[in-house]
Amino acid sequence: MLRTMPDGPFRGPLLRAFASHAPEFAAIENGFRDLTSRRHDGETLRRFFASWGQTNNSAMTVAGISNRLTLKLHRGEPVLDPQSLLQALVSLHRIIDEDLAVTHKILHSKMFHIMASDIVGDDAWLQTRYIDRNAADFKTWKDHMSLREPDIALGLLTTLVHEIYTHGEVEFILPLFKQWLVEHFHYTAEDTARPLRWITVHCGGTEKNHFFHAVNTLTHYARAVEVDWDAYDLHGIAGQYLKRKADVLRALFPGHE
Repeated sequence: MLRTMPDGPFRGPLLRAFASHAPEFAAIENGFRDLTSRRHDGETLRRFFASWGQTNNSAMTVAGISNRLTLKLHRGEPVLDPQSLLQALVSLHRIIDEDLAVTHKILHSKMFHIMASDIVGDDAWLQTRYIDRNAADFKTWKDHMSLREPDIALGLLTTLVHEIYTHGEVEFILPLFKQWLVEHFHYTAEDTARPLRWITVHCGGTEKNHFFHAVNTLTHYARAVEVDWDAYDLHGIAGQYLKRKADVLRALFPGHE
């Protein structure tokens, strides 16, 4: 997807960041392969879903960025082009339509709950004690970048990285999870549809569209407040994202490096 993306301030830094973090991608892939190689005990599965969920469910964070944008208008802060700021909000909200069941019938958080609870066998994974420290650190960092950094542009860039990464992750894990449930949990191929719906709804065009909505948000925001994207370290943000995501998988499934 990045290779077919039009040239601009984001394509190059993202391509370089992804190309220079092969060890992180290997750790992530190895972690998912370890997960789906056998039927783990309940405690391992609870730790996985509690921790993985911390790195994925970000609709509230995106909504929080939207709140930050409208607060600029509410407080009367100077905006070069209010119409462009409105267009930034319109694009940003499109990222979370499906997550919040605006355009579909089921909240994505409920789909994740169904998936995790079906595979684990209970919903004890919801207990915070199962969240690995690295996963909690990942969410703290991502929420800080999106909601606490004074410069909202950093939150928008972090969202951009999240959307392009998530597109790759769900496409990679879907066949692994299907085979895992059939071979080790005795599901039929047809029966995997319900627990894996959270993954399948993010495959195909969904996350790809979210990524381009994030790009459009950045474009409109730059017109609204005059941003020079070349002044930002998108390569570094993407690198931090990948390192922290890899740390989660390494912690959950050590022993591959």
